[in-house]
Amino acid sequence: MEIYIEEINTLQHAVKYYNDIKNTSLEEELIINFIKAKFIRNHYLSIIGMAIEVVKKRGVIVKIKKPIEKKVLDSMIKIGFLTVFCNTKNRKDTHNTMVRYTNIPIENYGLDLQKFYSYFMRQFMGKIDNLSPILLKKILQKFFELFSNVFRHSQSALGFFCSGQFYPKNNKFNFTIVDNGVTIKSNVNKYLLKKHIEERSFSEKIFKKFKPLNGLEAIEWALVGNHSTTGSGGLGLSLLMELIKVSDGDIEIISGDGYFSTKQSKVLEKPFDGTIISVELDTNKDKYYFLKEEVNANT
Repeated sequence: MEIYIEEINTLQHAVKYYNDIKNTSLEEELIINFIKAKFIRNHYLSIIGMAIEVVKKRGVIVKIKKPIEKKVLDSMIKIGFLTVFCNTKNRKDTHNTMVRYTNIPIENYGLDLQKFYSYFMRQFMGKIDNLSPILLKKILQKFFELFSNVFRHSQSALGFFCSGQFYPKNNKFNFTIVDNGVTIKSNVNKYLLKKHIEERSFSEKIFKKFKPLNGLEAIEWALVGNHSTTGSGGLGLSLLMELIKVSDGDIEIISGDGYFSTKQSKVLEKPFDGTIISVELDTNKDKYYFLKEEVNANT
């Protein structure tokens, strides 16, 4: 089987190719053909990488045909994607514009996650100059919570995948994390069902049946700042969501049959077997963002 990838410009493109790769038959050799690729948004390569690992775990032999377009080839090498899957010689990201393609297995993840977070911080702080020091610190803390949630909640068989890129011409910093574990819908409904049983009287349990949330409703529930299935914080996105609302940023979340973004949300006909969180932040230096309490403290 051969899958041709000529463009990955949106999350929807990446998810389509994820499904194409995942549906490869067990006995087949899979060729992923990037030869004619003209444009690849590197922060979506974490999704493609997870798809490859899914089929490799089933015993599928995967081969990749590299892009001919020099710009695409160079960027896919520098971000480490082709280095992992093609035994291509590593090439340094001299301008430090990327978050290298990273897969951290779920077993004994602690040290690897700390190393990755330190690296992510360096890449992020070098590109984001429009946040106050206090807001920057809090946003980075939220990112760490976001990364940690994959290991604490998802039970992902393949662990954590991430890639990212700074696009200076567009004043954007993008990164995408993905796992193939328990969905937000599953975790939230399990928690809400337990609460339903604990908080209802016997008669209420009979006449008021629990109505599970769909994927989108579960994501929206989890985005509320004080909502948590563990008592230790939700997705860690409430502050980030506020920043995105007041800036020219975006966030896209796919988990199970839920799709959420700041521009459009819907229930998906074809569920995704895991969770994707893709973040876009505005890096325009002509704007400056800070916490409300910073203003109050100085008045």
